[in-house]
Amino acid sequence: MQTLRMAARRAEMRGVLDPRICNIILDANATDRDGGPRDTLVDRLLTLHEMGEITIVVPGSVRQEIEHPRTPNSVKTQILPMIFSLPVGKTAAEHETLRDVRSLLRGNASTGKHDADGFHLCEAAKYGGGYFITHDGRMLDKRTELKPLLGPALCIVTLAEFLEIYDRFARQPNIPINGL
Repeated sequence: MQTLRMAARRAEMRGVLDPRICNIILDANATDRDGGPRDTLVDRLLTLHEMGEITIVVPGSVRQEIEHPRTPNSVKTQILPMIFSLPVGKTAAEHETLRDVRSLLRGNASTGKHDADGFHLCEAAKYGGGYFITHDGRMLDKRTELKPLLGPALCIVTLAEFLEIYDRFARQPNIPINGL
């Protein structure tokens, strides 16, 4: 019976990267506190990072948003010291992907409305993100359609979803990494 449960758990987690061994990418809103239960989740995420259990990388484009004068100081204090990506040139294929991601996110909205969000997602995929944590409803609503554009490795999740995935992997230390 134990073997069947382990096999079922492996099947359930197949196709999802172990968050302990991949880059976790944050949207600017990922660590926003709301005075409610989310605050505890933010604290837990930051503790996992501080303990070296997960690796957080902040896209350079998100870092620029966080440096805006109206961004709360608490967010700046948490995010700005983290590892971040630097802008590099894009290949023709990356330009095409960015255009497609932006178009998908825009939907019927005015041109340019969701361009920054598209750029954040493309950066996350380019720099080896396993998870992109956001509370942006448009990104979350379109994550299934975005998957073919961004690649199979990047999962767009809320903070609560990410921590659930982390907990599943942390409880199952015998699950082989990368099928080995």
